[in-house]
Amino acid sequence: MEAASLCPAFFQGNQLFPWIGDRSAADEGTIRHDNEENQVPLEDIDDDERRLCAYRCRQALEECRQKVFGTSLGFVVSREVRYWYDESWSGQLDYMETDGVTVFIADYKTLHGSHTPATKNIQLLAQAVLVLKNNPDIEDVYACLIEPFNKPTYTTVKYGKEYLLKKSKWLEEVVEEAYSNDPKQIPGSKQCKWCSALYVCSEAKKHINSCLQKMEDENE
Repeated sequence: MEAASLCPAFFQGNQLFPWIGDRSAADEGTIRHDNEENQVPLEDIDDDERRLCAYRCRQALEECRQKVFGTSLGFVVSREVRYWYDESWSGQLDYMETDGVTVFIADYKTLHGSHTPATKNIQLLAQAVLVLKNNPDIEDVYACLIEPFNKPTYTTVKYGKEYLLKKSKWLEEVVEEAYSNDPKQIPGSKQCKWCSALYVCSEAKKHINSCLQKMEDENE
């Protein structure tokens, strides 16, 4: 969703063109996500970095959920639940916990590297919108972005109901433009990183050539 908001052509580009390149990092991320989805015991994870990843993820998650719910236990917990926004788009939540009117969600970024913090993270925002869409009685959504190999290991944001209702209209516009005929191509580091159409995108080519020319000019 973040990529689609930055480049309307991202969605259709990934539908039309096959991925060319190494996906080993994505595969490793899937393994680490599976460890959290299934809550694999730490002693059963035989890779040191994966074990450290799981330990830090669980530590960060517990710190965050206690800030929302205190030390109380027994709330409804779901992992990898998929929600739909009508029949238009969907999202899968790594972790969700609710007491009825308050919801806490978390998204794991288990590989090294920096990500957009929770307060500005469109993926988290989209997930929170989906939660409200499918649970209209809730009042607040607390969201956490967990990055076990960064400092801090997590960032948080709180969304109120009225704010999410407003942002849901904006996301409707993002999706409508992504589904439109001949959507606009807008290159950039975030949206181009995992775009299957990068190697055929004329706008990305222009952007890369422009950056290279700028570097040459600066070095003269």
